[in-house]
Amino acid sequence: MHFFRSFTAKDEAELIIPITNGKWSVKEIIGHIYYWDIYLLENMIPEMKDNGVLPDFPNHDEYNEKAIRTIERFTNTHGLIEEFVITRKKLINKMENLNQGVSFTIGHGKRKFTPESFLKMFVDHDKHHMEQIKNRAI
Repeated sequence: MHFFRSFTAKDEAELIIPITNGKWSVKEIIGHIYYWDIYLLENMIPEMKDNGVLPDFPNHDEYNEKAIRTIERFTNTHGLIEEFVITRKKLINKMENLNQGVSFTIGHGKRKFTPESFLKMFVDHDKHHMEQIKNRAI
């Protein structure tokens, strides 16, 4: 979270510029991650029980578009970051309190996940976006 919090020291104008031509801005990337955290909290974690079946992921493109529209309500990136941090802390707390021995599937998939292996997908996703931001062309 420190990485994302570090952007509260940046000027808003820098945070709303696309990281490269045709890509999202830092604000939009943080909003995208924030919106997926909300999805995990509301839809996935409650179903993480032994032999549970988590819902299928929504269409990624549509969900990401909705995320970008939703973060428009934040007048500045600093407010978005604060909400993101609060939501991420809730997500971490919920994940830590899960029985780590349970396994579950996503939708009609056959692959079994544990809380740890499920979370790894999203850690890798976050790392991907963090690298994009670190390498941005500004």
